[in-house]
Amino acid sequence: MNHIDLDHDKFEQVGAPIGRVMANIEREWDGQPITARGVYSGISLEDYHRKTDLFDGPSISKSALKWLLPAHGGSPKAFWGRWAWNPNHFTPEPTDALDFGKAAHCLLLGDEVFEDGFAVRPEKFKDYKTKAAQNWRDSVREQGKTPITSDQVERIKRIHADASTNEMVKLGVLNGRVERTICWKDSETGIWLKVRPDAMPNADGVFADLKTASKFDEDFLERQIFDAAYYLQAAMIRMVCRELGIPFETFVLVYVLNDDVPDTAHVEMSNFAIDRGERAIRWCLRTIRQCLDKGEWPGARPFDGGERPIHMKTWSADRLDTFLDQQEREAA
Repeated sequence: MNHIDLDHDKFEQVGAPIGRVMANIEREWDGQPITARGVYSGISLEDYHRKTDLFDGPSISKSALKWLLPAHGGSPKAFWGRWAWNPNHFTPEPTDALDFGKAAHCLLLGDEVFEDGFAVRPEKFKDYKTKAAQNWRDSVREQGKTPITSDQVERIKRIHADASTNEMVKLGVLNGRVERTICWKDSETGIWLKVRPDAMPNADGVFADLKTASKFDEDFLERQIFDAAYYLQAAMIRMVCRELGIPFETFVLVYVLNDDVPDTAHVEMSNFAIDRGERAIRWCLRTIRQCLDKGEWPGARPFDGGERPIHMKTWSADRLDTFLDQQEREAA
């Protein structure tokens, strides 16, 4: 199956300004800790997320930051417990949804060789309830691969066929350099920011990311921008691009519907959401720096540090009071 992007690494005339910028900052990773900001190829997804000495100091990506922000229910302790820089960090178990999303990215964008990173479950295993099926799955994961079913592959093929007919996709919104790590060390905190967009644009400053969704209604997608921290992803890309002189015009989410009848849509992230993301990232950087310097990672604190009593929600209290008042009147 051909992936969506048919023009990877193809420069167009209108992309000359980007080409001049990239000529000075793009390089192949040499396997040593990164000390210079820039755009690197040759870094595997596993190394990007897990290799603690990928840089000459601590680094963050957007995926861990939501665990730091109180608005997401996070705290320094919750962040530290999941941050790869912590040698004793917690690694969550893979989920079917994450496995499907990874496979969809691979097959739709062609950003890695499918056979190298995935294994299709043998047809004799209808699920993972038997010991034999579980052993197969565990063996696949031990090899660093992701298990996926043939049904999921067929669904992704249908999604691919639909996405290939989308006007934005045909215009090349997902075209560009793939498997690039863009990085910059924050001068205030000494912490590296790293981003890995699905495709770096070759000819404009429109960054796009492919997402799977279970539905397309506006309320759901608006909630997902916060819940999945997409606003942090857009903000970090913009921050790093600004520091490296890479043109950034906007951030587009290309959604493919994970359904028996696939669909494709796109939405542009508002500048207001990206601005909020930058403010949040700056707060996170300063908080991480303070915690690293002190060697302390405090947990979540209740409102006012627990110094005042907590009350019921008004509607809960009213409903309970109404019931009790009625019971007392009847008893009288």
